[in-house]
Amino acid sequence: MTLYQNPDASVTYAPGTDMLHLSYSASQLTVSFGQAYQVALEEMLRQNVGKLLLDLKRNAPSVDDTDEWVLEPLARALPAELPHPIFIAAVLTEGQYQYQIGSYLPSIGATLGSDQIEFNYFTSRREASAWLSGS
Repeated sequence: MTLYQNPDASVTYAPGTDMLHLSYSASQLTVSFGQAYQVALEEMLRQNVGKLLLDLKRNAPSVDDTDEWVLEPLARALPAELPHPIFIAAVLTEGQYQYQIGSYLPSIGATLGSDQIEFNYFTSRREASAWLSGS
């Protein structure tokens, strides 16, 4: 079921997997990504969904923008106390994945400020979906 759509992004909900999927197709992250991401985070809370797949493989954020586009909005949108754990899988290009693993994983916990949020990076949509399904 499509919950949100603009020319660059869509947010869908798959009831069978109880997962939201944000797919972004523009060549770089822009305000349209921010709007779609905000909708996805709001829907997670509203519909009590604990899993989100961020499909950014076509246009992963530049190495300097990940906190600004992905982690900071997450920290702002979600309350300090969550009714259930949140699992988010971001699918990135191989180059972005290598950079993120080397640079940002230690800072995620501090940025998010919650041990109820688990954020993981993948280069494969299949692996990301499998991780979310097992969560």
